[in-house]
Amino acid sequence: MKKLFYVRHGETDMNVAGLLSGQTETKLTNRGIEQAKAAGREIKQKLPAIDLIVCSPYERTYETSKLIAQELGYPIDKIQKNEMFIERTFGVLEGTLGLDFLDKHEYKEFDNVEGSETIEVLQKRAEEAFKYLQTLEEDNILVVGHGAFARAIKRVVKNLPHTHEYEVDTSIGNATIVELI
Repeated sequence: MKKLFYVRHGETDMNVAGLLSGQTETKLTNRGIEQAKAAGREIKQKLPAIDLIVCSPYERTYETSKLIAQELGYPIDKIQKNEMFIERTFGVLEGTLGLDFLDKHEYKEFDNVEGSETIEVLQKRAEEAFKYLQTLEEDNILVVGHGAFARAIKRVVKNLPHTHEYEVDTSIGNATIVELI
């Protein structure tokens, strides 16, 4: 039976500043590097051997993937970067809003922001990404991605609608490991 695990990237400069990064590139902090290494050690100790690592192509996720791979003894050149796993864009608001904004507003409020990906489009992308993962022959797959995308793919796996309450209740901390299936 296929197992699917998800890890959000390690802490970044924009996380520390409390800013929405979305599709803006931002580097891992020293703490983020240590978080990724610790996640790799935890995966090695607690999970079955990982057959495949798939990640968003952004620097923060690829760097997190490489650090995890090093801890696992997984070949870095076998990490698959895939555009389906990129973060939701928050359009013109990226880098301008504090993350505390998300505590007071629903994610669907970003739907009308110039350049923002709607929650419906994000959900469709997460559905396609999940279908893709199910077609892979590897049994134990680790996806390294982002927070909003993690919430979307968790909704797909659990067959839940994209409601505000579900999104808030399912946030994933930096370098946190989640078993999806």
